[in-house]
Amino acid sequence: MSKQRTANLLGALACEIADKLDRHFTSHASETDSAAAALNIIGYDDGCSNSALSRALRLSHTATVRLVDKLEAAGLVTSKRGDDRRTVALHLTKAGKARVRRVAAERTDVLCEIVEVLTPRQREHLDAVAEALLVAMTSTIDIANYVCRLCDDSACPPDACPVHQTAVRLERSGGAAA
Repeated sequence: MSKQRTANLLGALACEIADKLDRHFTSHASETDSAAAALNIIGYDDGCSNSALSRALRLSHTATVRLVDKLEAAGLVTSKRGDDRRTVALHLTKAGKARVRRVAAERTDVLCEIVEVLTPRQREHLDAVAEALLVAMTSTIDIANYVCRLCDDSACPPDACPVHQTAVRLERSGGAAA
């Protein structure tokens, strides 16, 4: 099998998985990928700033402020004055926490349907391949936060997450990967 064929198969698979998730979540008119990701990030990093959220979502500061305003208006997020008077600290409301759990469970259900056709041995191989690729793609903490923006921490807790662990190692070593 050629490297180009493997790359092509991976691309087709990635597109179909992304499309399947998009089709599922566009049935929720008020739920966007950025909104779901923002809620998940805030839930994971309670008290994060708009700036940290902006970096994790790869959105402009202005777009992040508008998104947070919509989440606050929907009763999912509250913002309080941060440690520095120039910043705000973002927190999930009870409804926001419930939404994070629901979206994570639905995303996991959709993805479990996809991997259901694999044998346990094939899933082990897929896990190893996915971990190797994710580790290789993680060069900064911001990239790690972006990659895991929709992850279910109960399925892959930070102490077992290859992306998170790579980011922690990079941060401790004082820099990005080459």
